[in-house]
Amino acid sequence: MVKPGSAVSTVARNAATAMLIGLAIIFLVFATRKEIWDWRLALYGAAVGLFVFLTCHVLDRTIGAWIRESGFLDAKLVAVPLYFVGGCVGLLAATALMRAANLIPFRLTSQDLGIALLVNGGIAVVVGLIFYSFGRMQDRLRASVERVKEAEFAEKELEIARSIQSRLLPPGELLEERYRVTARNIPARFVAGDFYDVFPLGDGKLGLVVADVSGKGVGASLVMASVKAVVPLLAAGRSAGTTLTELNRRLSKELLPREFVALCFAQYDTASGALEIANAGLPDPYLLSARKIEALSVPGPRLPLGARNEMVYDSLRVAVEAQECVLFVTDGLPEAPTAAGEPLGYEQFGRLVAGAQAASANFLERLLESVRAETVEPREDDWTALLLERRS
Repeated sequence: MVKPGSAVSTVARNAATAMLIGLAIIFLVFATRKEIWDWRLALYGAAVGLFVFLTCHVLDRTIGAWIRESGFLDAKLVAVPLYFVGGCVGLLAATALMRAANLIPFRLTSQDLGIALLVNGGIAVVVGLIFYSFGRMQDRLRASVERVKEAEFAEKELEIARSIQSRLLPPGELLEERYRVTARNIPARFVAGDFYDVFPLGDGKLGLVVADVSGKGVGASLVMASVKAVVPLLAAGRSAGTTLTELNRRLSKELLPREFVALCFAQYDTASGALEIANAGLPDPYLLSARKIEALSVPGPRLPLGARNEMVYDSLRVAVEAQECVLFVTDGLPEAPTAAGEPLGYEQFGRLVAGAQAASANFLERLLESVRAETVEPREDDWTALLLERRS
């Protein structure tokens, strides 16, 4: 809100400036007249500037305001014709007043008046164009500032969303006497559509989830949070296959036609090492031992959750021996783009898994670093990996 005192001072300053401009115009037009130094000529110039300012000000507040509201002309461009009219009317009004008061120190011919009108009107148009350009610059600057503010606000909101999402995920390492679970989630953007989860199922069993929600950004992260919340509830008392079957039935009713969730769910018996895996659209997990690396391919349908309403998912049962590991990944890792513009590929990814396993210590960090070395930025997809290790 503009304070009254500030508005008055602005008007007074503009009026004084207009008087100086009017004085300059009159001296410029009548520079060849011998009466140029008469004090009345200075008074005449100041009067012209003041009358022009007042006329333009009144026209702008009345006719100009009406034109802007009607939308007949660009709001910033209204000043150009108004200032031309105001300049001419103000000059004629000031001349008439000065002549009536006998304060013009020379005979003012029609030619003199025409030149004065031309110069004064031209300057008024130039001033109007300057105001128009200045107004456009202000609009662009204001729009730029608003875009920067919106971008900063959106970035801050995304940082908050990423922080909240990170807190929803389990710790990156879970160490127990019989097993260890390590996981990494690296989003392609601020928030990820990938996620992992580890939760107890009772009777010494452990639930393991690695998933990839279609799409990116905030929308995918919201679907992720919803799926993550419901899986532990559905898994209670169900096998891995029937858990995915029930989850697919629910998601098919909730997800949009082009939305789906690729998810691998496993139930691990921490005492015996028995592992049951159900897979809906994710890459095969890898069984890692000192002797070999084996892809664990689950039989039956493998479509992502939500892709088709009536789906029955099967499961695969394997025994994990002491010191053996099972690696779960989303497709962002084996399908990461290389410098040649091609996906890394599952065969090459398998070799990287073997190389990282040979190093044994910090397996996931070595694997992710190997994938980074073989691929290029920016990443097109999230990276998520989870490693289950049987310790005894």
